[in-house]
Amino acid sequence: MHRLFLVLALAACAGRPPPPHAASAPVHVQLVALNDFHGWLEPPTGTVRLADGTVPAGGGAWLAAHVARLRAEEPDTLVVGAGDLIGASPLPSALERDEPSISLMDALGLDVSSVGNHEFDEGVDELLRLQRGGCRADEPACKQGFAGARFSYLAANVFDRSGKTILPPTLVKKVGGATIGFVGVVLKETPSVVAPSGIAGLTFGDEADAVNAAVPGLRQAGADAIVVLIHQGGAQAPGSPPGDCRGLSGPLVEVAQRFRGVDVIVSGHTHQTYVCPDLGGALTTSAGAFGRFLTRIELEVDPVQHRVLSRRATQVPVTHDLAPDARAKSIVDRAVADAAPLANRRVGRLAATLGRSSNEAGESLLGDVVADAHLAATRKTGAAIAFTNPGGLRADLPSGDVTYAQTFAAQPFGNTLVTFTLSGAQVAALLEQQWLGSRPRILQPSANVTYAWSVAAPAGSKVVPGSLKVDGRALAPDARVRVTVNGFLGAGGDGFSVLTEGTERVGGPPDLEALVEYLRPTLDGAPLGRPSGPRITRTP
Repeated sequence: MHRLFLVLALAACAGRPPPPHAASAPVHVQLVALNDFHGWLEPPTGTVRLADGTVPAGGGAWLAAHVARLRAEEPDTLVVGAGDLIGASPLPSALERDEPSISLMDALGLDVSSVGNHEFDEGVDELLRLQRGGCRADEPACKQGFAGARFSYLAANVFDRSGKTILPPTLVKKVGGATIGFVGVVLKETPSVVAPSGIAGLTFGDEADAVNAAVPGLRQAGADAIVVLIHQGGAQAPGSPPGDCRGLSGPLVEVAQRFRGVDVIVSGHTHQTYVCPDLGGALTTSAGAFGRFLTRIELEVDPVQHRVLSRRATQVPVTHDLAPDARAKSIVDRAVADAAPLANRRVGRLAATLGRSSNEAGESLLGDVVADAHLAATRKTGAAIAFTNPGGLRADLPSGDVTYAQTFAAQPFGNTLVTFTLSGAQVAALLEQQWLGSRPRILQPSANVTYAWSVAAPAGSKVVPGSLKVDGRALAPDARVRVTVNGFLGAGGDGFSVLTEGTERVGGPPDLEALVEYLRPTLDGAPLGRPSGPRITRTP
C-alpha cells in the first residue's frame, strides 16, 4: 500500500500520469464479526479451548479491547454482527431493557448487524426504539429516553402489513478505497420462536430470496464485495476446532447454496464457532456466542473490477491478556452496579446442580424443576399439570446458594404464566407436536405427568399408546385438564399450535417469580434435592 502511494507521488511530481496498473492495485479490508452476544456484559462462565489449553474469554470490556487491537493493526476495518446481540440477556443488561448492550456495541464501533430472532423478544416496537431512540410505551413519565443505536440494524426479509421492510434491507459502506455492500436477514422461522404478540402483522420471508433480490442493487451501487449478515447457522461435527468447518450441517447449508453473487456470509443463531472457506461459493463464518470469540475476516478487493481477489478468516478468542477498554468498562461497571442489589439477593439453596442438558428421552433436571415450580404457582387457579419449553431455559442453576441473578439467567424472558383447559386428546396431540419441527422440541413436564415415546414410530404417532398418565392414571381422550404453560407457549410458540386452543384462560404470575417462590422455603430449610423422575421414557 505504501509503495503504491510512493509511485503515485513520484509520478505527480514528474508531471506524468500514474502507471496503468496503479489504479487496479488491490485494497486490503478487514471485517471484525460477532454474533449472539445476548447481553453478556460480564464474562460468561466457562472457558474456551485453545491449542495450548483452556482460558476464560469474553466480557464486554475485553471484547472492545480486542476490537480496538484489530482495528489498530488494520485501520480499514468494519465491525459487523449477525444478530441476537440482545435478548435472553443476563440481569445487568436486561434490567435496563438491553440499553447497556446497545451502548457497548456503539462503544466498540459496531457498524452494522442483521437482526436476530431475539431482537424481537420485546416486540417490534421495542426493537425500533432501540434502533431509533426514544421512550418506551410503558414509561409515561419519560421525557427523552434512550438515544438509540449508532449502528444500523438490517432486515431484508421482515415486512410490515404494507409490504415494506421494517428496517433497511441493505447498507453500503466505503472503507480503504473499497465499497462493501451488506444485506441482513433473519431466519424465516422467527415467528415460531418468539412471542406472536410482539410480531403481529409482520411477515418473515425466505432468506435466500431476500438476499438474491438485494444483490443486484448493491452491485449497481458500486459494491466491490457482497457480505450477507444472516441470523441462521449450522453446526460442526462435535469436537471440531473453532476455526474449522468439519461436517457442517443445518439450515444454513441449504440456504447458502441458493445465494447468488455473495462473497462472504457472517452467520449466527446456532452458537457454533466455524470458518468455512467455500460454502455455496462464499467464505462463511460464525463466532460462537456470548462474546467469547471475534472473527477476523480479511479481504483483498479490486475496486476497478469490483471483485474480491482473496479472502480468509480466523477466529480470535476474546482473552483477558489485554487491558480492558476503559469506555466499555465504564458501561459494564455502571450496569452491573445498578443491578447488584437485586442480582446478589439469595433466593434459595440446591442440593445438586440443575442442568439444562437433557437425557436420551429429552428430559432435563432444570426443566423438571421449572415445570414443578410453574404448577405450584398456579395450583390455586386449578392447574393440574404444567409444561415448559427447553428453549426458555438459558442457564444451569448451580448447587449451593442460588442468587436472583442466577435464576434470572435460567429464565430471562419475562414470560407470564397462563392456565387453560385442554382435553386429554389435545394433550396427546400437544406431545405429538414435539416431533413436527426440523428437530424435536421436548417439553418438560411437571412431576405428575409421565409418558413414553418410540424412536421407531413415525412423527404423529410417537407417544406409546396408553402410556400418557396424570397422577398415575391414564389420561382419557375426553378428560378435561387444566394446563399451565408460559405465555410464549400459550400463544403457540415453538410450533405448539394446540396450546392456542385452550379455553377458560387465566393469567398467572411471571415465570421467574414462580421459580423464586418455589425455592423460597429452602432459604431456611433443607436445600432442594433432585426432582423426581423419570417423567419421560424413550423406547426403541
